[in-house]
Amino acid sequence: MKTFNKTILVLLAVLAVSFTSCKKDDDGGDDPQGGTGTFSAKVDGSNFSGMQGTVMAQLTNSGNGQVLAVTGGTMESENLQMIIQNFDGEGTYNLNFLNIGTYSYLPDPSNPDPNTVVLYTTVGDGQSDNGTIRISSFDGNTVKGTFSFTGFNIDNSSDTVEVTDGQFNVEVINN
Repeated sequence: MKTFNKTILVLLAVLAVSFTSCKKDDDGGDDPQGGTGTFSAKVDGSNFSGMQGTVMAQLTNSGNGQVLAVTGGTMESENLQMIIQNFDGEGTYNLNFLNIGTYSYLPDPSNPDPNTVVLYTTVGDGQSDNGTIRISSFDGNTVKGTFSFTGFNIDNSSDTVEVTDGQFNVEVINN
C-alpha cells in the first residue's frame, strides 16, 4: 500500500504540471543570509542543514510554463523539496496540491529500501494552502528564498511535521 500511495503522489505531481499554480503576490521578501549553496530549515524544531552535493535547484520548461524544484538532503537520509508549477520569478507561492512541498526520511539509513521511506507532503486534503515558498531573488543562475509548510504523512494524514525557518541560496540548473 505504501508503494501504491507513493506512486499516486508522484503521478499527481506529474499531472499538476498541466495545471495553473496560485501565486499569492509579487513580494518574495528579503534574501536569506546564507551564501550560495546553502539550504536549511527546522523540522519539528530540529535543525536541517542540506549537505554539499544534495543542495540544488532545477528549472525545467514544460508545455505550460516553467517548473522550479529546490531540494536539499542531510547525512541522516532526510530530504526537503519544493516544486513550483508555472514559475515566473520573484514572489510568494502557496504550497498545496499544485505547488508541492515534501519532507522525507529513511527510518533506517543502513536499509536504503525505497519502500521504507516516510513521506510528508503539503497535498494534505488537496484543498488547502499548507505553506509558502518566497522567492526573494532569481537571476536565472541563482535562486534565493525562504519557506515553511505543514507536511502530512501520506500513510496517515493525522501525522504531520512542521517545517519552519527554511531558507536557501542555490545555483540553478536549467533543463
